[in-house]
Amino acid sequence: MPMHNIFRPMKINKMIISNRFIRSATMDNLGKEGMVTDKQIELYRKLSEGDIGLIISHGLFPTLEGQSSKGQLGVHTDETIASLNKLVNAVHENGGKIAAQILHGGFWVRPEVAGFQPIGPSAVYIKETGQQVRELASDEIHELVDSFVQASRRIIEAGFDAVQLHAAHGWLLSAFLSPVMNKRTDEWGGSPAKRARLLYEICKGIRDAAGPEYPILVKLGLQDYHEGGKSLSEGIEVAKIIESASVDAIEISGGIEKERGYHIRLNCTQPYYLQECSMARKALSLPLILVGGMRRLQDMQSVLDEGIADAISMCRPFIRDPLIVRKFREGTTDYSDCNSCNLCLEQSRKGNIRCMLS
Repeated sequence: MPMHNIFRPMKINKMIISNRFIRSATMDNLGKEGMVTDKQIELYRKLSEGDIGLIISHGLFPTLEGQSSKGQLGVHTDETIASLNKLVNAVHENGGKIAAQILHGGFWVRPEVAGFQPIGPSAVYIKETGQQVRELASDEIHELVDSFVQASRRIIEAGFDAVQLHAAHGWLLSAFLSPVMNKRTDEWGGSPAKRARLLYEICKGIRDAAGPEYPILVKLGLQDYHEGGKSLSEGIEVAKIIESASVDAIEISGGIEKERGYHIRLNCTQPYYLQECSMARKALSLPLILVGGMRRLQDMQSVLDEGIADAISMCRPFIRDPLIVRKFREGTTDYSDCNSCNLCLEQSRKGNIRCMLS
């Protein structure tokens, strides 16, 4: 296949993106009281100038109880719709596409952020934060399903082109999927199918509310990389379950952040989840998006040429250079010089997201 294959348009349900590059959701912490700020508008406008096929917003909290940082944007009330529309307009003005990610903090909620105790499928103590996680009652879980569905309604009304659910890295949805974090013995825990019930019900609820043509994506951790955690085979079983709920694409990721034991890898230029994505490809028919560790255009193209994934998503390279896709297309470079030092992510926690190498 020719090198320009990665620049071909891609269809996700009825949405057509201009190429196979996706900006993975990246927490910038630039919000104020859950609302969009001018700094965020400028950040997304700059991203949209770089010819990225699809930009995924940082994770939006669907309830105040799910807010994990003070600079996180919310989609918990109808008052957020007009605010979020500003981000949409900033991207659409340059012809780009933007998806909104929904992220509930779960275990990683801190009382000093919004006044709530962390919640999860089971009551556990988080050593790093010194917090006791409160176990959700079954009726609260049903309410959570509705809160995600209502959040997706607001996302659609704000004009986003798609919605993504974050079900990786130990946040609430992935906590339910993990036997390390989910010790329940009721209908929400036990077998992989029962642990996946919350994610399935949310996907199905959003599909029923949004209709058949609105794109629904999931960022899914296929395995936990933790003793006693979710295995790759279990993760693929979960992927099949959500595929049956009419999800349109899955972004393949992995790892849980129990006691912050999982970190984005440093000094790695090869795809983190290549093997996992390859195994998932054999079991699934929906589009797959591979994230993690890719810096060379040739490697990205190979992933597509070999049929392992249908698109490539990146986080830190777009912090380093929001225009990197345009430069790839123009032939002025064939690699990102992001060295994965993670200093940009440390800055993002302070609400000052930027590459520290510049």
